[in-house]
Amino acid sequence: MIKKSVIPIFNIMLIFLYSHNLTAGDTQLDRRRLSDMSHHYLSRAPLALDFEIIQYIDEGNYQSLIGTFYMTGRDSFRADIMDQEIIFDGNWLWSWDKETGQAIVEPLDPQSSLKFIFDMLRGNWESFIVNSVTSAQKDSALTLEILTVDENSFFKTIRLHMSPVTNRLLSAVYIDFRDGKTDIRFTEPQTIDKKAARRLFDTQRFESGELIDLRP
Repeated sequence: MIKKSVIPIFNIMLIFLYSHNLTAGDTQLDRRRLSDMSHHYLSRAPLALDFEIIQYIDEGNYQSLIGTFYMTGRDSFRADIMDQEIIFDGNWLWSWDKETGQAIVEPLDPQSSLKFIFDMLRGNWESFIVNSVTSAQKDSALTLEILTVDENSFFKTIRLHMSPVTNRLLSAVYIDFRDGKTDIRFTEPQTIDKKAARRLFDTQRFESGELIDLRP
């Protein structure tokens, strides 16, 4: 038997009263929120955090990828997903398959979810504007709806959910131009040792094995 939850009218009124909506969008305060969120991560670099990417194929049907994301600063990142190591060295994307020992080096796809995560954490907001900021209750998570400046962009809408207390990015949901929905969730970042970070970002080992070079 499924129990139906009933919300008292008083609670509904509280939610309405605490609701915060900046319809003007892209104010100085809005931009500061984005900046503070990125600072939360850059100040902890080199860092590591866990993430989950959920891509919805259709109603009730989705696929999920869980991995660990590393970032040294504004220039490079690494993602470990299942049996793959993926490193962006600031110029090229290196993907290494642990099972086959094969590596691929190629340009970074500007529409990839990893590029999207990297841009959010490092603060690459030049191509975005804040359309609205909402909060269901006082001191609860903020929802920032951001849009791209380019009307022909891959993204239709993006919603960022962040903590107004710590400025941590809790999750990001975007709708692409095909109306596909992707939900990305994050754990709290942890600072890692700088020497360990240098080892994690070593790509020279890939060049000594089987390498497929797709650089133009």
